[in-house]
Amino acid sequence: METSSLNTSLGLFRKSIDTFHPLPDGDFERLSKVFHYRKYNKGEVVLQEGKICRHIWFILKGCFRIFSVENGVDVNVQFFFEQTIASDFISLRHGIPSNFYIVALEDTEVLISYKPHYKPILDFSKSLVALTAEFFAKQFFDQFEHSNSFKLMTPEERYHHLLITRPTYFQRIPLTYLASYLGMSRKTLSRIRSNNN
Repeated sequence: METSSLNTSLGLFRKSIDTFHPLPDGDFERLSKVFHYRKYNKGEVVLQEGKICRHIWFILKGCFRIFSVENGVDVNVQFFFEQTIASDFISLRHGIPSNFYIVALEDTEVLISYKPHYKPILDFSKSLVALTAEFFAKQFFDQFEHSNSFKLMTPEERYHHLLITRPTYFQRIPLTYLASYLGMSRKTLSRIRSNNN
């Protein structure tokens, strides 16, 4: 990757993480040195179920989906788009086998870092520790909100909520995967969409 392109990618990375907690230049420079560029082809397996997740990925372009397979059916639980940090955070944090696959939904370009490389950096300063805390707090609340939607909303309400909060999902995620993420059949999602057009 050319230096100018790498600098642009790192600029996007900094802009994204600064939304959680702004970093001093020195701290960001240390962190940026443990990331490198990689490209995944559409359909490529990024993480295999049963393997321990040891990386984090910053999405520059494209999309990852995270899912499990239950009775031969994909159950989609999360999607990661541009300018987000992707991983199986439970497997990563606790060093346990993942219950999920991560697969590139599109041709995807990322900055990737290996846990033994970035972990010492994140413990280096109060700013980096604060960044980590803020990031995981947001992950928790996002997952909590999605989980609660299954308890508090009807399928149609879940559809409308996602349409308002994450319209990109409807533009880039195949209907079958989207239906699974919303906890309904493709037929039900198609009917709800037809009724609301």
